[in-house]
Amino acid sequence: MKKFLASLLLSMSIISSSLAFELPDEISSWHSVSEHVVNITPTSTGENLGRVVYRDYSRGKSTLQIILTEGAGAGELYVPERVNDLKGVMSSEADYKVLEVAGCKSILEVRSFMPVALAVRLDDNSSLTIESFALNEAEIVKFAEDLINLL
Repeated sequence: MKKFLASLLLSMSIISSSLAFELPDEISSWHSVSEHVVNITPTSTGENLGRVVYRDYSRGKSTLQIILTEGAGAGELYVPERVNDLKGVMSSEADYKVLEVAGCKSILEVRSFMPVALAVRLDDNSSLTIESFALNEAEIVKFAEDLINLL
């Protein structure tokens, strides 16, 4: 997941934004079970440049994780216009799809023996990454649509 997120967050932005998104405690039939928030605060300036929210959800024995990044320190999620634009950027061991989810540019990653992952560009300085072994491609896109409509 860290490799996926790092490779997607290639384009950094200096534009400041307010931290406007709050993840809901319940999304469809999924319930929040844990959350960890990391503020993006460089030691050189002490300025708060955003945050990263890690939140785990469960439904029965199934789990999924959402990572919400916000603020100028998080930067802009790079989503290419088409998959061919990813050459040399992404792993050749995964299948990628560039799509639109609830009006937001997104990229879906499917890889053998790894969770399905969907990264969604919410705005210039905010993005979501959702990953789960429990959801297939269509289900993770539907989950993302439901989540975005709640934000």
